[in-house]
Amino acid sequence: MSTRILASFFFFFFLIPTIGPASAASPTTGWTPEPNGRGTFGLICSCVLTLTICVWTALHLNVPAARSTLRNRALEGTKWILYGIFAPELVVATAAAQYIVARWLKREIEKDTAHRQHAAAHKKDGIGGRENERLSSHTWDMTQCFYAVMGGFVVDLPSSDDDENVVKRVTVTPEGIRLLSFIGKLPEIHESQIQDKSKADWMAKSLVCIQAGWMVAQVIGRLIKGLPVSLLEINTCGHVACAVLLYLLWWSKPLDVLDPTVLEEGNDDYLSLMRFCSSMSAVNGVTDIRCFMYMPADGASSDEGPDQHAARVLITTHLSIGSPGTREPSRFLGFDVSDIRPQTTLLTVEAHAQRVARSAYMYHIDQTKPTVAPECLQTYFAPPYRDLTLRHGTIYCRRLFADVQQHQRSHNAVDPVRLAQAAAASDAIWAQCITRPAYAPYYFTSVPTVGVFLGETDYLVPHIVNFPSLSNLGLGQVNIHRDVLRSVLALTAAAYGGLHLSGWFDHFPTDIEKKLWAVSALVIACSGVVLWIFFLARQLWPRFDVFVSGAAPGARLAGTSYYYQKPWMKKAKSAVLGSILVLFAAARVFLVVEAFVNLREAPKALYETPEWSDFFPHF
Repeated sequence: MSTRILASFFFFFFLIPTIGPASAASPTTGWTPEPNGRGTFGLICSCVLTLTICVWTALHLNVPAARSTLRNRALEGTKWILYGIFAPELVVATAAAQYIVARWLKREIEKDTAHRQHAAAHKKDGIGGRENERLSSHTWDMTQCFYAVMGGFVVDLPSSDDDENVVKRVTVTPEGIRLLSFIGKLPEIHESQIQDKSKADWMAKSLVCIQAGWMVAQVIGRLIKGLPVSLLEINTCGHVACAVLLYLLWWSKPLDVLDPTVLEEGNDDYLSLMRFCSSMSAVNGVTDIRCFMYMPADGASSDEGPDQHAARVLITTHLSIGSPGTREPSRFLGFDVSDIRPQTTLLTVEAHAQRVARSAYMYHIDQTKPTVAPECLQTYFAPPYRDLTLRHGTIYCRRLFADVQQHQRSHNAVDPVRLAQAAAASDAIWAQCITRPAYAPYYFTSVPTVGVFLGETDYLVPHIVNFPSLSNLGLGQVNIHRDVLRSVLALTAAAYGGLHLSGWFDHFPTDIEKKLWAVSALVIACSGVVLWIFFLARQLWPRFDVFVSGAAPGARLAGTSYYYQKPWMKKAKSAVLGSILVLFAAARVFLVVEAFVNLREAPKALYETPEWSDFFPHF
């Protein structure tokens, strides 16, 4: 029975169609090439697809802030995609800044490892030698350093000294990680642990590279064949070049990490010190640590003070390298801008070769007036504070200055337990600086006639943003590379604007569009260079920096002298800055919009394609 059913199935489905009435023969063909030419829709789709996937896959954003929602992360990603479309040089500068910091961190960790290896080789004590050997064997590669740069390490700190149960999550900056490495407390995390958190998709990146390669290849082929290239293709090629730079700079950076690594307990001393030195603990811009001197047990620092018989004495402060005080020294120290003058001293021969300068400032202290705030005098000159290696100075007190006194709320004394922890960490740093004296200027502020203070650096921050300030990388020691960052931004902007300037001789529907295209390209090409000159002027011309910032730099000791700008001057600055920003934004938007609008009237040869480009796989 089953055999008959199978035979019937075969007959009806295979034999009957062959014995049916003959029909007209259908024309057939073999391999058929794609039609010559391309259409407007296909050109737009290809460019938009290439531009979008290049920007989307190249972005490697930092670890999101604590308690960030999916909506917040989506908005942040959308914002950076728009940056990548309208201001790709900003994204490249971001990647360059992060690469500079990661490379710096890796080199510093390698120096620490080499130092411990050298110390272990000369260590006669077996236990100490094995400990140094264990520490020296632990180092990081670029992936781990990028993980630190993107905010991969966090700590949970009490929100206040009164309630230990309420914690606040803060991020350890690369400067904080470098400090932990310096004292032999580098966190142990393997690359595989970071890769498990990363969501890097190499298949997607490979497809993007193929599509981007086809776009560039067909543009080159058109130029060789003498065919016109659309403005949209020029714009897309600029984004392709930026995407290649982003891939190279962020090659080792993890992608889309949502959950950072919480540092284990056991670092309370160092966390207390990092919290005191970070700006997040400041009140009215003044940290508690600014008034505390470090008094090492070896007696290398003393609070002898200047000549007690002189009413007005000259003091010189050598700020730690990377200190925020170098940006606004008068506000940082508290003295009036008219009574403070800079003095630059070079470090060692090695530092001189790297062009690293330590900022020093000279000012006068009037000893006929009180030099310590009353609330500090009542608190910090009695046990247990006076027995610590971190003690309040007798010559200088930042809380005494008028700008703090007028805004100061009820003073809360520093918790002596946390201050003792910070003092213990300071002892460890000082011990390392004795064996490695070149690093002392990075961690300590020196006042030769007074004593030694802790350098203030942002070791802890609420969240590491994707793009740092152009005037400061947001880091202490890495701040010496800010000129490199500005150069990268200027070069990228000039290249991006110059690439669009090459489309000046293309066909434009109207003459006004051609002129606007040239002006917009020139504005973008010059924007980075102008910005570089602007920040250089702020760095070399303190008066110009004060004029631009408009901030009150400080006040005389126990005085009320402030620096104010007239209202019309502030309005004029805001108007000029607003006009420049509007001009830059209009230029960028015009280039993107005109690249599409220009296709409404294009040469016929624009839609011809080189024959070989059809055989290149693409979308």
